Amino acid sequence: MGRPAKTLTRVVLLALCVALAGCAPSSLSLTATELTAHAGLAADDSPIYDTLTDPTAEAAVYDFSARLFRECVRQDSGGNVFVSPLSVLYALALAENGAAGQTLAQLEAATGMSAGQLTDYLNAYARRAAGEDAFDAGVSGDALELSLANSVWLRDSEGLVVGDEFLAACGERLGAQAYRAAFDQSTVDDVNAWVSERTHGMIPELLSQIPASAQLYLINALAFEGTWEEPYDEEGSVEPDVFTTEEGVRQDVRMMRSHEQDYLENDLATGFVKPYENYNYAFVGILPNEGVTVGELLESLDGTALRELLTPVEYASVDAGLPMFTTTYQTELTDALRALGIDDAFDEQAADFSPMGESEDGPLYVGQVIHKTYVDVNEEGTRAAAVTSVGMDGASGTPDNPVVNEVILDRPFVYLIVDQQTMTPVFMGVAESIG
Repeated sequence: MGRPAKTLTRVVLLALCVALAGCAPSSLSLTATELTAHAGLAADDSPIYDTLTDPTAEAAVYDFSARLFRECVRQDSGGNVFVSPLSVLYALALAENGAAGQTLAQLEAATGMSAGQLTDYLNAYARRAAGEDAFDAGVSGDALELSLANSVWLRDSEGLVVGDEFLAACGERLGAQAYRAAFDQSTVDDVNAWVSERTHGMIPELLSQIPASAQLYLINALAFEGTWEEPYDEEGSVEPDVFTTEEGVRQDVRMMRSHEQDYLENDLATGFVKPYENYNYAFVGILPNEGVTVGELLESLDGTALRELLTPVEYASVDAGLPMFTTTYQTELTDALRALGIDDAFDEQAADFSPMGESEDGPLYVGQVIHKTYVDVNEEGTRAAAVTSVGMDGASGTPDNPVVNEVILDRPFVYLIVDQQTMTPVFMGVAESIG
C-alpha cells in the first residue's frame, strides 16, 4: 500500500563548489546547535596519492564526470553549462552513507565505487587539498587553492531519529559538521550564512524557505581560486577579437593569448593546458574541429576517452587563445542522475535511507537536486563557484624543433579545471556564447 502524500518526508543535500581561496576558520554566529566537535579527518593507512591514483578509482571518477556532464549538456542544449562533478560526488557520498538496499546499489553503480571506496577517495582528496603529505613521506605543505567543507543539518524534532553511524561516517570520514536546527526562518538564515562564508560571498543565498517536509540538509562546499602560473599582460597579450556562436552570431571578446607547453588532440578536437600557480591545478580548453559541434564531441567522450584526450601530445606545444568570460549556471540534476541509473532514491515508495534515519512523518527520499555555479576567467586567473542541492523528500626529452600548434577558442568550446597531480576533474563547462 502506498504511503499517503502527507507522510512523505525529505532530506535536502547541498553541494557547493566555489573556485576561491581556502576557507578561513568559521566566525559564524548561528542559532543552530552544533552537534559535532571537529577533530580533523580520519586518515587511512594508504598514502593519499595512492588512493587518488588507484586505476579503478580514477576510471570511476572520469566515467561519472563524463556521463554527468554529458547529461547536463543534453538537457540544456545550446546554452552555457558549468558543473562540478567533484562536488556532486561529495553530495552523493553523504547520501550513500545513509542509504541501503537497492537505493545504495544504484548510487554505487552510478558513481562506479562502493560507498566505502567513494568515501575513502573523497577523504583522501580533502586531506590532499588541506595540504597533508600525499606520499606518506613525513612532509606536509600549505593548503592548496581548493578548499572543501561538509555539513549536515537536522530538523530539531522528537519525531526525527538520525543514525549515529551515519553521522559518524559523515563527520569522521567526510569532515561534516552536524547542526540541529528549528528549520524555520532562523535556519534559512543560518544555512545561507554558512553557504556565504564557505563561498566567500559568491553565493550569498541558497535557501529562501524550508518546506515543511524537509528533515535534513546535507551540504558540501568546494572552493577554488587560481592565479595563472604565467599571467597575461593586459597591454601585450590581451586583444580584441570575435567569438562566433554555432548560430553564427558574432560577439566581441577580449582574447588572452599565450604559448603553452601542453597540446591536446584527438580525432574530433584540439586543446591546450594552462597551469595555475604552483602547478596544482590547470585550465583545459578543448576546441571541437571545424564541422564538429560541442554536442557531437561530448557524445564521443566516455571516461576513458576523456582521460586520453587530456594526455598531452609528445613534443608539441601550442599558441593558445582564451577569451575572458563569466558564466552563471543553475540546473536541477534529478533527471541527469536518473539517466545515470539512480531511480529509487527519488521514489518515495522505493527509497531506502533507513541508515540515515527515520521520521514519524514517513521514510526519507530525494526530492530535488539543485546545482548552481559561477565562473570568471580573466587575465589574472580563474574564480568559479558552484552549489549543488540534492533535495530528499522524507617525463622524456624534447626535440630541438617541437611542433607548435594553434588553438584559439573563438567559437563554442569545452573547458575543465583539473587537478594536475591526480588529474581529478573539479569543474567542467561548455561555452556556447560569451557575454
